[in-house]
Amino acid sequence: MSNTPFIRIKDLEIGYGDHAVQRQLNFDIQKNDIFFVIGGSGCGKTTLLKSMVGLLPPTQGEVLYQGQNFYDSDETTQAALLNSWGITFQTGALLSSMTLGENVALPLQIYTQLSGQQIAEAVAYKLALVGLAGFEDFYPSQLSGGMHKRAGLARALALDPQLLFFDEPSAGLDPISSMRLDQLIVQLCQALDSTVIIVSHELPSIMSIGTRCVFLDSQTKTMLDYGDPKILKGNSSQARVRQFLNRDDNSEPQ
Repeated sequence: MSNTPFIRIKDLEIGYGDHAVQRQLNFDIQKNDIFFVIGGSGCGKTTLLKSMVGLLPPTQGEVLYQGQNFYDSDETTQAALLNSWGITFQTGALLSSMTLGENVALPLQIYTQLSGQQIAEAVAYKLALVGLAGFEDFYPSQLSGGMHKRAGLARALALDPQLLFFDEPSAGLDPISSMRLDQLIVQLCQALDSTVIIVSHELPSIMSIGTRCVFLDSQTKTMLDYGDPKILKGNSSQARVRQFLNRDDNSEPQ
């Protein structure tokens, strides 16, 4: 078996025009990791996520998926990679004029040759996976915040992705709903043999389900540390990383 990591970020620099957001990013993500991108507000967490999902080409460096540089690949290879990923957004990003069933069915209608009956069965299964069995005919406006998040996740699961990206999945949720979403992410990662990448500053989530993390710093514009957050909490050589991971739950990350 190859020792190539599932994802490797190598000498990556990301930014907008002449403005560099982060430089010299180097870290690996292994298969089945629940990997957190962490750091204070404005450090470039979402910018890194955009680069990893193909929305923002890096100014330098490589984003390697099983050894293959995404940005050097041809369009066919990039499309195949994109179809093996699922992406969720902070708000759920559901189409308000469509029912949950129609929202989840949309990727299947666009990217597969499944029949209407097969799509309906797949939609029912994916909604059941996230605890929304029987909600096919509900509209987004009829859902709570936590249900929105889970419905967005069901849509992200439509094409059976190997890799799931989350941008602040717990944003706007109460602690109980946030904990339940964390538990669901872990269960899905195990059940679907998926790898998960999460942008977040939510300490309870990072410490309870994270297997590894990278800490981005807005002052130095690079990563300060990388590893298991439970180990970094007491053993990081970087004071800002220890402060972030040991902060009071009611304090704002710096």
